Amino acid sequence: MYATLANRDVDCCLIPETPFFLEGPGGLYEFAERRLKENGHMVIVIAEGAGQELVTESMQALQKQDASGNKLLQDVGLWISQKLK
Repeated sequence: MYATLANRDVDCCLIPETPFFLEGPGGLYEFAERRLKENGHMVIVIAEGAGQELVTESMQALQKQDASGNKLLQDVGLWISQKLK
């Protein structure tokens, strides 16, 4: 988070502690559309664990763990990239 605050190129930083939504007023789609019209480009930083509740391929995927017993996280960056396209 501090790296994105120090970087003037980042338009949006998504972190797991703050839920976000994609559609509707104030959603990521609306913000991205406005920023792209203004600047022609947009930089989104997605922290590990952000948006996991939005990417639910199956309930079993949410229960998987790595060798250390930590919950396996899904690739939200790739998912959001495809949704924005």
